[in-house]
Amino acid sequence: MLTPEAMLTLAADLTDAAADGDAGSLAAIAWRLYGEAGENLAEIGRLRAAVHAAWSRPSRAARGSCGNHRG
Repeated sequence: MLTPEAMLTLAADLTDAAADGDAGSLAAIAWRLYGEAGENLAEIGRLRAAVHAAWSRPSRAARGSCGNHRG
C-alpha cells in the first residue's frame, strides 16, 4: 500500500515525467499504480471472504451452547 509520502513522491515523479514528455517514466508510474490497485483489490477480496466466513458461521446460541449450562 502506498504511504502518503510515497504518493507525494509518485505525484512529483508523475509531474516531472509529464513535463519532460518522458513516456518511459510515465509508463513505469502507470505500471506501479496498476500493481498497487491489484494488491488493494486482492486485499479487499481477502477481507470480503473473511467477513463472509465469519457471518456464515453458526452462532453459539444456534448451536445450543450459551456457556451458562452446567451439564
